Amino acid sequence: MKIWFKNANIFNDNKIVKGDVVVFNDEIVFVGEDAETNFFKVNRDSIKETTLINSIVDRVIDVKGNILMSGFVNAHAHTPSTILRGMADDMSLHDWLDKIIPLEKSLTDEDIYYSTLLGLAEYAKAGITCVEENYSRLHSVVKAYKDSGLRARISIGFPDVNVDKSEFSLNEELKFVNENGYDAVCYAHSLYGTSLNNFDKLNTFAKINNLFVSTHISETLKEVGDCSVEFGLTPVEQLEYLGFFDRPATVYHCVHADKDDISLLADYNVNVVTCPSSNLKLASGIAPIFALQNAGINIAIGTDGAYSNNSYDMFKEMFLVATLNKAILYNGEIIKAHEVLNMATKNGAKALGLENKVGQIKVGLQADLILIDTNGIHNQPKNNLISNLVYSTKSSDVYLTMVKGKIIYEDGQLFFNKTLDEIIQKCEQIRKRLLTQT
Repeated sequence: MKIWFKNANIFNDNKIVKGDVVVFNDEIVFVGEDAETNFFKVNRDSIKETTLINSIVDRVIDVKGNILMSGFVNAHAHTPSTILRGMADDMSLHDWLDKIIPLEKSLTDEDIYYSTLLGLAEYAKAGITCVEENYSRLHSVVKAYKDSGLRARISIGFPDVNVDKSEFSLNEELKFVNENGYDAVCYAHSLYGTSLNNFDKLNTFAKINNLFVSTHISETLKEVGDCSVEFGLTPVEQLEYLGFFDRPATVYHCVHADKDDISLLADYNVNVVTCPSSNLKLASGIAPIFALQNAGINIAIGTDGAYSNNSYDMFKEMFLVATLNKAILYNGEIIKAHEVLNMATKNGAKALGLENKVGQIKVGLQADLILIDTNGIHNQPKNNLISNLVYSTKSSDVYLTMVKGKIIYEDGQLFFNKTLDEIIQKCEQIRKRLLTQT
């Protein structure tokens, strides 16, 4: 498809500018003012077309002054958990894990497939185009992603608590993920949920195959205390001791990283993904985003899973990232709106090693784009569109989501290989069965 977005307010490079964006197939080929004059007429010979501009493109979309921006990168998620939304609420993390793990073990491969699709549908409607997927049951998860069209980096390794795995299995997982066209990341659940032997195995495998590594870290005070008792080190220090940061690394949460931990993370250029809604709901705490930012660490944003967050709304996450540290530090000037928008887009792409593909609206990058309606009463007046995006806009304001140049959601209609009605109906059957088992 060749699509011309015209008359847009484009968020890029910390500012909003008026202009056009042209997409040919999966690639952004023009960003700027007046595409008719500055792209189509200039490039008419190279695109081998001498007739009207409207016959060069398959579709012209008049954005009418609404927002056009890069799709959100959900840098940490357990999407197959969607079916468990609301089944373990009002608990702290470790009690919650005791409730969730048996429920997860009862899910079939078909359950995982439809539960993932349900979450992906919510992503598409909320403007999330790319996901760091941290889960097992790879065949069902990858099938769901392929049937949705969303982009993902898929974890291989040890996502399940206290599960061993052979080197052969890791090789097979990597082969499967790559053959299906996805990037892979070597993932260990956590220091409390993954054996030291498995951390060593994963580090070695990542080095041999030149892969990123990732894990949950310093999510609760209990985790930090238990690690200090067992190893005499903080979780961040223990990861350094294990050589985990010798590879490009992304860590999730870092709620209880102290100043020495933050210095270590900065020294190793570790990416940090914050998941504020999940951390608040599980009573884990508030991540020191301002301190991490001041240390020069790349900060991205994730939703975590629906079983601990209950919604996949990047606007909610951005609002919390922008405001929580203001409140606890009594400083309204820190963590600017444009910085948070970057965390949700290009910083996320960098954390996933995809900065050369997505995260910005830039010629040569792939077309993962969203359109946001700015005409709702909650977005009036339009004094500051960047501020509105972080503090006022809702996920329901997204009216078009494009991944790799293909529209997967527009004006309430989902363009997956399964209809939304099919997905919801199947998930309702799964829900009823699960309730009989609890």
